Amino acid sequence: MLDVACVCVGDKYQPELHVNQLYTALHKHLQHPFQFNVITDCPDHSFYKTIDCRIITTPDLGIQGYKPWWYKPYLFSKIFTGQVLYFDLDVIIVNDIQNFTNYSDKFCICQDFNRRWIPDYHVSNSSIMQWYAPNYYELWDIFSAQTSDIVKKYLGDQDYITNYFKERTDLIWWPHNWAMSFKWEIFRGGLLQAGTGLTKDGKWPADPELYAYPEQPWIVPEDCSVVVFHGQPDPWETEFGKQQLTPDV
Repeated sequence: MLDVACVCVGDKYQPELHVNQLYTALHKHLQHPFQFNVITDCPDHSFYKTIDCRIITTPDLGIQGYKPWWYKPYLFSKIFTGQVLYFDLDVIIVNDIQNFTNYSDKFCICQDFNRRWIPDYHVSNSSIMQWYAPNYYELWDIFSAQTSDIVKKYLGDQDYITNYFKERTDLIWWPHNWAMSFKWEIFRGGLLQAGTGLTKDGKWPADPELYAYPEQPWIVPEDCSVVVFHGQPDPWETEFGKQQLTPDV
């Protein structure tokens, strides 16, 4: 059976809200039978008793204060033995995701969203990944043996993953429209030119005239299945997120 996984570590995400929203969206948009897995540092949270899921406790990485994304390499340990499909908790599934289960035999991942400005940008974004577990146990083996050095060397897990596949040919990016950046590609039809999507003082959003359709709140193409939030803003800070993520935010 397909394993679908997420990582809920730290206090940014609330299981009863953010894990629940992913769980609900999966049951709405994925027809393929699956086992839902949550890697968490709070395995006894009462919410997990209310859904059908497998709880996996985070390992001790040996050093305190790691950013939560540094627990994502544990996805590549022997906790899984078959096909795995992973989603970050700050993505919003808006359409059918069946294609994400059988796109390729290679390691599937998003191209970094700087692709909008640099088409051949050779960095991956780990918001959505799919792989056959036994082929990539080495990703965890290397990380667990060199954790301190890797955390110092790379900004995050996706930089580590990008470097791992640098000399390999078994990685493939998802088709662009399947997973799109909210702040750069969806909001107001997308930015017209390279930029952060923030104002000069670092607040979201940028000025309306910098977008393709400043009068439209957002435009989601028909073939887009997942809207990805990265950096600022978080989904619950946007009207799109409030409408799509939950009616209670």
